[in-house]
Amino acid sequence: MIDGKRHIAIMQPYFFPYIGYWQLINATDLFVVGDNVHYIKHGWINRNRILGEGGQPQYFGIEVSHASCNSLICEISRVVSRKRADYLCRVLKFYYSQAPHYSEALEVIKPILLDEESDLTRYLVKQLRAVADYLGINTEFRMLSEVSDRWEFRTPEIIRCACEHFGYTDYINPSGAGMNYYDKDTFREMGINLSFLRRNEDIRYKQRSDEFVPDLSIIDLMMFCSRSELHNILNSYHFL
Repeated sequence: MIDGKRHIAIMQPYFFPYIGYWQLINATDLFVVGDNVHYIKHGWINRNRILGEGGQPQYFGIEVSHASCNSLICEISRVVSRKRADYLCRVLKFYYSQAPHYSEALEVIKPILLDEESDLTRYLVKQLRAVADYLGINTEFRMLSEVSDRWEFRTPEIIRCACEHFGYTDYINPSGAGMNYYDKDTFREMGINLSFLRRNEDIRYKQRSDEFVPDLSIIDLMMFCSRSELHNILNSYHFL
């Protein structure tokens, strides 16, 4: 709750998303998972980036079955493979075993990687809740499919319907591209107060790399940052 207001946000479920995603969750009272919007290929739904060889970003993710941009996220299955899960655990051990918080972070991450849930949405939501608990985030999670089975509207109308359904009037959107598409006056006419969340530019922490690599998966922060450091980073943002 910010300034006595209750805030809501909507995003697709991502695989171990970067810090900005968690700041958005942390800033809201209700986070609505966009489970019934279109799947984005080569995006962040089934993969993210960790610090790899030579301090360079490396993709790290799960396999999905018959993924298509014509499919909704909730229609896609995850390929459950113990071989793949063990490989991902070995990758983390190879690159992060010397990180100061490797053991405690792995206690959260490893069960997620080994989870045999085949429904992609359910798997990703379980992952989001587990990491949120580790980060000390108490935000409530709900599904966009609770509002409507399928959407034929443009995004602002989806937001209006979700806010009305869940009883919220203050909506938070990440800054960046959203500032080019969403107009505060338009939202105000719909009875919604729109704010944009922008992380502070000085978010840095000690990595294995000599040159800091930004925008990596939350896995990287969990490995290198203490709980108190994570708390400070989570709150390192401002509103526009």
